[in-house]
Amino acid sequence: MKIKITALFFGVFLFAGCATVPQTEITDLKKELAQLQIKFNQLESRQADLFAKYESGQVTNDAINASNQELFKKISQLSQKIQDLEIIQKKSASSSGGAVSVQTPTVIYQNAYNDYLVGKYELALTGFKSFIKKYPEHELAPKVQYYIGECLYSQNNWKDAYEEYKTVDSMYNGSEFSSSARLKMALCLELLGRKQDAQVVFKSILVDYPKSPESFTAKEKLKMYAK
Repeated sequence: MKIKITALFFGVFLFAGCATVPQTEITDLKKELAQLQIKFNQLESRQADLFAKYESGQVTNDAINASNQELFKKISQLSQKIQDLEIIQKKSASSSGGAVSVQTPTVIYQNAYNDYLVGKYELALTGFKSFIKKYPEHELAPKVQYYIGECLYSQNNWKDAYEEYKTVDSMYNGSEFSSSARLKMALCLELLGRKQDAQVVFKSILVDYPKSPESFTAKEKLKMYAK
């Protein structure tokens, strides 16, 4: 199976070189695209090899499916980066001249994250929520949703933080932030005085994420409850 996106990739790439936008932003996006393109090509080669081995009975159908899922994930990431550059194209085309400020998903995230880092939680919250509203399927969405919870947690708003972490757990289950969100859910429940509910969530971490760093914390918490 060979999925052709190279022409689109390079077409956007060529445009990006002459767009009237901040050069650093273009450079960053081009680097990300180049890295993803390399990974994509590697996956295509590996998949071709897997199909050959599958035909000879050396690998199972599960291995093919896993390879397909990883390949499509990279395609999705590439497509998203291309969309970012297309946003630049549209902004540049409507500009009367000079550099324009382009609010790509990456820029919106970075601005909100910078606000979070310096303790401007309300401002960061606004930025993160704006991102999720516009780009709920973006590759950064799980991270952004998690930081919505972090903003609220930092403000001691544990009830609302719990709900936002729960959204990570439900909408972006399987992402790299799933186990962290699950642990924060339990901690919010503790802080809200819902000890029994917290224990249930801690136990679920041991079942669903037994090898995660969060499982260690969950074990320690459950030991404390057992005393």
